[in-house]
Order: sequence, then structure tokens, then C-alpha cells
Amino acid sequence: MRKKNDFLFTKDATRFYFPWMCWLMVFISTFICGGGMLIYNSLTGWQRGVSESLTVQINTYDEEGRDRGELVLQDVEKALSILRTTPGVIGASVLSDAQMNDLMAPWVGADVAVTSLPVPKLIDVAIDADNPPFLEQLKADLSAHVPSATMDSHRIWLSELVQLSNHILKLIIFVLILLATTTGFTVAYTTRSTLKIHEGVIKLVHMMGAKDLYITEKYALLNAKYALFGSILGTITALPLLWFIISFFQKASETVFQTQYSSIQWGILGGIPIVVAVLAFMTTFKTVLSYLRRFL
Repeated sequence: MRKKNDFLFTKDATRFYFPWMCWLMVFISTFICGGGMLIYNSLTGWQRGVSESLTVQINTYDEEGRDRGELVLQDVEKALSILRTTPGVIGASVLSDAQMNDLMAPWVGADVAVTSLPVPKLIDVAIDADNPPFLEQLKADLSAHVPSATMDSHRIWLSELVQLSNHILKLIIFVLILLATTTGFTVAYTTRSTLKIHEGVIKLVHMMGAKDLYITEKYALLNAKYALFGSILGTITALPLLWFIISFFQKASETVFQTQYSSIQWGILGGIPIVVAVLAFMTTFKTVLSYLRRFL
């Protein structure tokens, strides 16, 4: 039995089209935003990691390709002495063969021993992010006392990471704005179509005493309900796809990618359907009220 505040014009073919349009937009937007957030989390994680450390390499082979033997160990001790007495350096340690194997495994395989490769000795240096050392002076000291040492402060890479993470964040915001704009146009177009289709019924109901705000409210609530249904369905179908992709690359994600969302990011993903429903309500309310006051 139809409730007394329901209208006959609320049922038409456009009511099938509208929620599926919302589903498609929210599905694409949730997928893009979710993936973009994971990439952004990974980039900011790398950024924090490299901003608090630097690497010193000690060449194990000379320019002619000959093994430097005991000279390598002497250069490592000299470099450690310089690093540990430099203000702003918290600590310095040489990576062991096991650590080097773990570091190189993704590129050369787990079965290949690093000792069989012409790789340099690596010194991992932890620096004070609040009071970092003067890198140019540190580089000069290493060059003067340990000519075989090269220092990588990651500054160029860090700058590129900051720019890339900012671009990712801008892309996420752009997608959300695009979602809101597209949804608004879709709601307005669908609403105007149904108003034209049921213009006769609207006039009849209006003549029977229904106020403009009453008709507008019912239209807006109905569109918000359809938008919420389609949006929730879009989120429900997008999140499993994200989970599948993350699981597929889980092994690489452990060392390369951040695979966890923050509580705020979960809130953004879960709040997309609510935002779409509110946007549908507001757009429909404005569209219907403007139509009624202009033509009735």
C-alpha cells in the first residue's frame, strides 16, 4: 500500500538509470582515490625514511677492476670514525652481508650471494632530522680522508618524491571534485527529465494543495535515497578490487609499498556515498524548487 506522502511520478525509467550512474562514478572514484592514497602513503613513507638517513659507499674494486682487499676495511674504519664524530650524526653502521643479501634479493634473487658481486660496502648513517649535519663539509671530509668513499644524501630523490606525492594528492582532490561535479550534473539532468515527464501530475498535486517545499522535499529525499544506494554499491564493489590488487602485490608491498590506510583515509573512502547522497539531495532540492517557482 502506497503511503499518503508518496507520489505517482516517482516511478519512471530514469530511476533505474540514476543509481547505476552513481554506482559507476563512485566505483571509479573509490578505486582511483584508494589506489592514489596507497601510493601517497608509500611516497610519504619513503620521504620520511630518506630524510633521516644517508648512505656512504666504500668501493671494493679500484678503477681497473681489481679487488682492493684489506684497504676496504681500513677505509670503512676511517669513514666510520669521521661520521660518528660529526655533529648531527646519530649513528653509523656497516651493513652486514646478510643485510646486503636482503637488500639485493628483489633485484638479483635470494639465491645469489652479495659477496660474489662487485658491490660496494654500505654504511647506513642516521642523522638528526631537527639538527642535520652540514653535508657539504661532511662530504669534503670524507673525500679528503677516504677517497674511495661516496656519499648519497638522497636530496635529489627526496625532492622528486615530495613533488610526486604532491601531484598524487592533487590528483585525488581532482577526482573528488570531478565526482561531485559529474554527480551534480547527472542529478540535475535526471531531475529535469522526470519533472518534464510528470508535469501534468505535478500540476494536479499542486492544485490539490501540495506546497512547493513539500513536493521539493519528497523529490530530494527520493533522489538522495537512490544516490545512496548506488554509491554504497559502488564502494562495496570497488574495495574488494583494491584488496585483490594489494594482495597480488603483497610480497613487494612489504618493502616497497605502504598497504595500510589511516583512519582518516578510511573515513574518506567510507564517506563518499554519504557525500554523494547529500549532494544529490541539495542539487535536487534546488532544481525542483526552481522549476516549481518558475513554471507553476
